[in-house]
Amino acid sequence: MLGLSQAFGKEKIVGVDIGSRRIKVVQAEAGRSPGSWQITKAAVGETPADAVRDGIVVDQAGVAAALRALLLGAGIEANAAVAAISGSSVIVRHVKLPRMAQSILQKSVRFEAAKHISSSIEESMVEFEIAGPVPGEEDKMSVMLVAAPNEMVDSRLAALTLAGLEPVAVDVEAFALQRALVDLSPTKPGEGITLALLDIGATTTDVNIITNGMFALTRNIPIAGDSFTQALKSVRPEADWATLEALKTEVDMASLLQPDADPNTTALARAMQPALDELLREVRRSTNYYQSQLADEANSILPPGINAQAAGAVSTLVITGGSAKIKGLETYMAARLGIPVETWNPFENPAFDASRFAPSFVEDNHALLVTGIGLALKELVPVRPADKLMKLNSAKTIKPLAKAA
Repeated sequence: MLGLSQAFGKEKIVGVDIGSRRIKVVQAEAGRSPGSWQITKAAVGETPADAVRDGIVVDQAGVAAALRALLLGAGIEANAAVAAISGSSVIVRHVKLPRMAQSILQKSVRFEAAKHISSSIEESMVEFEIAGPVPGEEDKMSVMLVAAPNEMVDSRLAALTLAGLEPVAVDVEAFALQRALVDLSPTKPGEGITLALLDIGATTTDVNIITNGMFALTRNIPIAGDSFTQALKSVRPEADWATLEALKTEVDMASLLQPDADPNTTALARAMQPALDELLREVRRSTNYYQSQLADEANSILPPGINAQAAGAVSTLVITGGSAKIKGLETYMAARLGIPVETWNPFENPAFDASRFAPSFVEDNHALLVTGIGLALKELVPVRPADKLMKLNSAKTIKPLAKAA
């Protein structure tokens, strides 16, 4: 049966972040003054075991049931949703193409995208946005391409629909993170600097580089929270997964930098250290790759306006995701990388009214809810080029859903 909001045609949108371990939902609305928003409701629940693999919702009915229960338990009334995708198979890339009308590019974009993605173009959803002319190359234009496997997108659409939610848009997680942490902050935290937003999930970590408020590039690394949990097996080989997850809350990575630290605490940190150090090596490779793109303007995949003259090295690393809660993580990572490492709490954004939430809820969940906040706000903020990407129309929702059903 349709709810009242559906019966009268009014959308109540919720941001839905479906992770391999947790489902996060956030609801928001415009504030009383321009440039302000209210974060009205939020909740975090468990994703059914093995329901999400490699970014694909394989158990759509199970995820839908968990999502319905989460919405009901949190008292969230919604009939529409914005979801997100990420992973190594999601390609976000700036490319240089000959100047042409958007209508012509629309017809040839899949051919162009096939040059830049390794998966089958026939099995991928492709979107684009013309970013503007290429400085010094009047016959070319910069285009942002987004490509994702149909199966990844379709599986989310099906799960949302089974939960009674109409899919409004599928966003890229990198864009949602940027929206929540950078774009909508009146303090302009990304202005004039280069940030790396490190989203440490359960199975993968995304490195998203933002230069002077502009999205530059994203890279997916298959080392994340589950890698850290598995590493603790070396000190507790008999423990089950739930016990190891609980043990992870006792880890203090900063103890490795303290000669007088408690030996038991240090032992846990040393067990996790190899996995974390490998992640940091990949983060360093990502930032070095960004630097190489700055130095090679002729072949750079960065958008117009980001070059060695206008941008510098990554100056701050911002961590989000469940593993951002590991004690001492910022201190240890900063010591290894040689740059400041911070955890930004989106609930502290002056543009967001989050007064409805208990401080304990915010403290426990703010790192988990960043993407969900960005998704909840997607349809409430002025449209930027990146926000147009993956915007779903009837042709892209009805057909995949019919196939999924």
